[in-house]
Amino acid sequence: MFSKSTTLKLSIVLGCGVAAALAWFVWRQQVAAMRAYAPDLSQVDYVGSESCRACHQEESEHWSQSHHHKMTQVATPASVVGDFNDATYTYNGVTSRMFRRGDEFFMETLDPSGRLAVAKIVRTVGSRRFQQYVTQVGTTFYRLPIAWNIEKKYWFNLQGLFLHPDLPDFGRHTSVWNNNCIFCHNVKGNPGLDLKTGQFTGTKVEELGIGCEACHGPGKLHIEKNQALGWTWLRRVARADDPTIVNQAKAEKRANTQVCGHCHGQRLPVELDNIRQIMAKGDPYTPGEDLAKYYRPLDITAKVGDYSFAPRFYPDGTPRLTAYEYQGLLMSKCHTEGNMTCISCHDVHKGRQQSLMHDEMRGNKSCTQCHAAIAANLEAHTHHPADSSGSACYECHRPRISFGLLTAKRTHRILNPEPDKSLSTEMPNGCNMCHPGESAEWAARYMTQWYGPRYALSKTNAARPEARRSEMVRALFSKDPSARITAAWALGTSGADGRARDRKWAIPFLIEALRDTYPAVRYFAYDALRSVSGEDFGFFYLADERDREAVIGRYAAWWRAVPKPADWLRPASVPLDANWQVPPAQMAAFRAELAKSAAIDIGE
Repeated sequence: MFSKSTTLKLSIVLGCGVAAALAWFVWRQQVAAMRAYAPDLSQVDYVGSESCRACHQEESEHWSQSHHHKMTQVATPASVVGDFNDATYTYNGVTSRMFRRGDEFFMETLDPSGRLAVAKIVRTVGSRRFQQYVTQVGTTFYRLPIAWNIEKKYWFNLQGLFLHPDLPDFGRHTSVWNNNCIFCHNVKGNPGLDLKTGQFTGTKVEELGIGCEACHGPGKLHIEKNQALGWTWLRRVARADDPTIVNQAKAEKRANTQVCGHCHGQRLPVELDNIRQIMAKGDPYTPGEDLAKYYRPLDITAKVGDYSFAPRFYPDGTPRLTAYEYQGLLMSKCHTEGNMTCISCHDVHKGRQQSLMHDEMRGNKSCTQCHAAIAANLEAHTHHPADSSGSACYECHRPRISFGLLTAKRTHRILNPEPDKSLSTEMPNGCNMCHPGESAEWAARYMTQWYGPRYALSKTNAARPEARRSEMVRALFSKDPSARITAAWALGTSGADGRARDRKWAIPFLIEALRDTYPAVRYFAYDALRSVSGEDFGFFYLADERDREAVIGRYAAWWRAVPKPADWLRPASVPLDANWQVPPAQMAAFRAELAKSAAIDIGE
């Protein structure tokens, strides 16, 4: 028999042991439950980006200065950047007037019915390069056809922003904001379309602009859980991620990429009929879900009825346009066979606002972080000096062959330069973009010498006279307007052959390109012409044809009169006569090729 004292002590020890065992059991249950916890974020409420600021101050500050944040804004003196000081702009015989009354802004222009009317500006779209303006009529919001060029400070018709030929329709790009801009320029867009009446009776967004929850998903549960006593500590013990919010960096490759691909890859519903439900009830996708459950990215085979999306892609499927970055990535071995995702290079929280990339990722580190063997002996791979543009990974593998908002953007399809493909598909290649005076034959010869016979020209292409002509000059007059844009851009930039100002041989070709039937091509040709010639005679790419021809005449007269010193050089593949003029027969051939111009007409 134990004494009462001993019995009490044993009871206490035993009780503590049982309590400890019970506590351990409960703890293990809680840890297991936390590890298995997988809330359905699609059922969680949104709270707005300002709710994130208290705990994520640095990220919030960076976002508040971003173009994402300012993508869609209420029209106020702080957000409107266009000239509304009783400014006027005439296009296609219609004079629009932009004016202000106090803190309110107005545009007198053609309304959706084609009548001249005054529209009150209620929202703005864009804050970096261009700003577009939205008015409201009843429950419908309209994007107006006149926009402001922020960088160059002028008004223009939106026909000058997209990839299509000159069109007589002044209001071609007056569009309905409720079912177009709403989805990717805001958080969780819902057109609220009444399927019976065809009216927008419940249009709403969770937040104007691209806020935190556009990428991280709805935040109410995240805030509630992380404010609960002990929850954060338990979660950190149990798992590496926080299941109440989407963190791209901790998601597997597919879901990681889909967060960006949702907006940076134009798409169609998996079942086209689902578009009715999306218009009525809103975008079904919530970050963290499988995007493929709801949408499929557009590709060269996509159609809606008789409308084909093929013109948005080069013949091999490479996107011609920006807003298809996702498609380009999905076609890249670095993604399909490696672990590359959007955030391998981009950093939305800390990167430079212009590209959301750190400076180092704007250079070779974006590639050499994975291709260390190549980095160890760069010149052995590139056959160019290490400090030259020929050893810049982007120039070869991500050339500027994507068009968007009057810029030549780098493709997001990582590819190799293929001069033969340029002749077959009109898709420009990196070699000739850096060496715009040289021919596809010249580029193929070096590619074959360095990387093998797969880069040789086909027998058919090798026999074509065009294979021995300056590839960028040829492309400037090709039947493909996006190739013409790329060629004009390449001719006007420094490239591997020195400063653009040294490329005087490009001048007569760029003067002729000012006559192109595509406004976007004229825009690029003029920028290139100013860079190469150093002369600015005031050409405006959307002016009436008579006014444009007057300026072209001034450029042509100037070029005939300007002395051509003996030390001016030009590659042998550039077709100019002794007076540095394009021979008439060659010009006739260029114009004949332009007459075959592909019927590419792409608005949004």
